[in-house]
Formats: sequence, structure tokens, C-alpha cells
Amino acid sequence: MKAKAELLSLPVELLTYILSFLPWRDILRCTTLCKALRQTYIISESSSELQYAIELGSQRLLPVSNNHIHVAKRLQLLRENASAWFKFDLHSFETISIPEKFHRLTATYVTNGHACFWNPSIDSVRIFPILPKSSQETIERDFFPGSLCAVSNISDIDVFMDPAQNLLAISYAISGDNYPYDEESYIELLTLDGDGVHPQAAGRTLFMSDLWLPGRRENFVTWCSKLEGFEKYIAFLRFAPLFDGTGSSVYSKWCLHIWDWQHSTSSNSILSGSTILDLDSDRSIDFCFLGNDRLLIISDNLELYSIEDMSRSPQLLARFLLPASLFGLKCCTPTSDIAYSSHPKIQAQQVTWVSDPKYRVLSLVSHSSGLDFVISTTIFFDGFSDSEGMSPIIPWIYWGPSNVRIFRHDFPCRLGVSGNRALNAFPAAGATKPVDSEYRLHMMDFSPSAVRRHQQGLGRLVNEPSTVYNCESGEYLTTFLPYVEVVSDRTFSYGEFVEIWLDQDKIYLFKENIDTDNMDQLEVIEM
Repeated sequence: MKAKAELLSLPVELLTYILSFLPWRDILRCTTLCKALRQTYIISESSSELQYAIELGSQRLLPVSNNHIHVAKRLQLLRENASAWFKFDLHSFETISIPEKFHRLTATYVTNGHACFWNPSIDSVRIFPILPKSSQETIERDFFPGSLCAVSNISDIDVFMDPAQNLLAISYAISGDNYPYDEESYIELLTLDGDGVHPQAAGRTLFMSDLWLPGRRENFVTWCSKLEGFEKYIAFLRFAPLFDGTGSSVYSKWCLHIWDWQHSTSSNSILSGSTILDLDSDRSIDFCFLGNDRLLIISDNLELYSIEDMSRSPQLLARFLLPASLFGLKCCTPTSDIAYSSHPKIQAQQVTWVSDPKYRVLSLVSHSSGLDFVISTTIFFDGFSDSEGMSPIIPWIYWGPSNVRIFRHDFPCRLGVSGNRALNAFPAAGATKPVDSEYRLHMMDFSPSAVRRHQQGLGRLVNEPSTVYNCESGEYLTTFLPYVEVVSDRTFSYGEFVEIWLDQDKIYLFKENIDTDNMDQLEVIEM
């Protein structure tokens, strides 16, 4: 009989190739339990592939095709990037002055290394790269007041910009003489670097149906809206108060349209409903995308929907109950990283990894309760169905404590999130009054690799339960989602910045000057 070839007798290159098909945790188990495989993992010339796979997996990242960068270089960049966050040096930064016309009352956000500003009062938009490198190709555009939309007699404009796809989406309403009964809303899809129709769009204009409930519309209030996109999807949320015969309003009607904008100009994926009117907020519900196939509606509770089949309404997968008396919850949309680019200028600068939608964190803020929620998205990708095939209702006690961390919302700025990292400002040690206190930024990393780096002396592991008080309901809420924390030694005064964003290697602090003679500023801190 011929002797059978044993696994360890195979050439190192072939061993590495076989191991590369395993999930990262299994690669780690094999190289931990077998000395010979560990030697292959550590010292072989082809081991960079395995080490890169494990590093990506433990940081909850996905690889992006970028073959012009050698895998050993990608591994080095990935490790250096993670280590830089644990050094968390905030003293070295650059400042960008914001144009005067975008001072206050301006929608501001950072995405794909670009700053986007929109002043709805004058319909002016500007997008520009943030401290680009000399070799980096970028998009820069300035729409003068009144030039954003060529259609006349419009109102309620909202914009969404995605530099990675060279996409500018503009929502608007056309009002006739019988407003609001004859008001119709549309979305225009243009290129950011020009005025033409986006080449990948199914058409220039997205159309929406009117699903508003019939009823009295005296004293109608202008609709509030939110326009958001994620890769091939664009969603538009609009709603308005419902008035009774006396002119009083307790409830609001909402409607959400979702398009696959590259394949259709109409939407069959529609949700609508009503909710208690939140007098302290412009929107009583919110939503966010969870990757390419799931959507989360944030209202009194969290409703998870599948949007895989765009030919019908989103399908409810599960309802996650929240603690009592949490009103006006808002989702802090994570700063996006470039997963792919349809823009020829940006294709050459693609990153080599992106965060995995199944293992991110998202943030919800309840201003009425003064609480910030950091939620692991892992819970939203489990299989959901009860014994009868119905969408389950999951009580807070069964899903919340182990998948959430709740913090006091003391600083007048929402928490920043990107991938598995979150940034928040907490009072410095010994502080007693929030307004008079100094604050320090805390970087919180919720990935498995952070725990490994903690074992190497980087950061503080927080795995014990924490309890906060819900002033609305009078209940105490205990959560214990583990994370590793690094605290900055730089301090900030109360309200020194009003917005915070972070991406793979930068932190952005938006500082608003109350004095109209001084410009607002964007402080950029590179890790």
C-alpha cells in the first residue's frame, strides 16, 4: 500500500493556501493548537496572507480588492492604524475655517474624506476634500445660493452627498395653488463633479407615491424630512402632524420610500405609519441602513426590516423593545468608509479594508432622558422567527444588556461612531457641574482585537456592568457590552465642539463660534 500524505508533510505554500479558506477564528485555533502550523503562520514567506486574514477578522473588517498594494504592506498599515488609535494623541491637529455663508443653521457632515455643508435657508451647498494628500484625487464643488435645483416654485429641499459614488441627491417638493393638497415630492440624481445625470442612475428623477392618510389639513405644518443613502439604496423619510378639528395635534403621520436608484425610478418598497408627536424634536422617528439588506426603524422601539426584495414593502424581521419612556430617539449615522467607488478619480485611492456591517456599532441618543446608547449590530443579523414563523417581539431584558452600553449624555454633542469605534466626551475626574466642567474624549473600541491589544498593555478593558438612571421613567438601566477604552489627556470646555466624526484614521471636531464675526472651524486630528 502507498503511504498516505499527511497534512504537515505538504509544502508550506500549500498549507498556507488550505488554511486561507478557514474563518479567521479557525485559523487562529489551528495555529494555536499545532506547533508546526504556528511556525508556518509566523515565519513562512506566505504567512502574511494568514496574518492579514486574522487581523481583519479580529478588527471586524472586510478586505477590499486592492491588488496594487502587497499583502505584507496592507498588514503593516492595518496594524499601524489600530495601534495609532490606542496612542490617541489629540494635541497635533489642523484647523479649517468654514465659509461665512455656512455659519450656523447649516447641515454639516463628513463622509469619505470630504466635508459637506448645506445651508437650507439659501439653498447653498459646498463639498470639499479635507486636507487631501498630494497624490489624492478629490471632488470639490460650490453651489451658489439658489442654484442647487433648476426647478421653480419648490420647497423643503434636502440633500445627500456621496463622494465615493460621485452622487448628489436632491429632494424637493413642488407646491401648487392648493397647497398642501397638490404638493408633490421628487428626488434628482446628479453627479457631484458636474450638472449631468448620474451615469449609473436609472433616470434623473426618482418618483414617490402619496400614501398620506386622508384627514383634515387645516393649519398644515411644513413636512420634515430625512434623505439618506447607502451604496445602491436611497431612502426618503417625510412626515407631518395630524390635526383634529380643533387644530390640535398629538400624532404625526410618517412615510418612508426606498429606491434601488441604479435600477428603478419608482419605489415599491414603502413603509408608513403614525407615532406620538415629539414636540422637542423635528422628527419623531428615525432610520438607518444596516448593510445592503437590512433597515432599522427607530421609534418607540427598534423595528428590523429586510429590504432584499425591492419589489415589495420591507419585511419585518423582529421588533426589539426598548426601556420605558425613551422618546425622540435619534440615530447618529456612522461615518462611512469607502467600500467601492464608481468615480474614476477616487478609484485609485481606495482603502484596503472596510468595516463589516454585521459587526459595527451604532449610536442612539435620547435627549429627553439624557442617555446615549451604543449598540452592537451583531444582534440584528441573527435568525429571527418564532415557532409559527412570525416576526418575534424581543423584550429589552433578553437583548439589550449584553449588546448595549448606555452612557450619560452630559456633553452637548452627539456621540461619534465609525466601524467598531465610538468617541464621546465625559467630564474629567472630579468634575461636579457639567456646564463648568472640563471634558476629555474617550475612545471606545468594541472589537475583539482591542481586547488582544489590551493584553499587550494598550487601553483599559471595561467588561464590568454599568448602571445609569433614566430620569423619564425613574428606572435604573444596567448594560455590559465589553469594550477597551483610551482616555485623552487633552481637555475641552463644555460645548467647545458641537459635532464629532471619525473615520479610519482621523477625528473631526466641528467648532461653532457664537460670535458672527468669527468663522466656524473644523478641527482635524490625524491618528
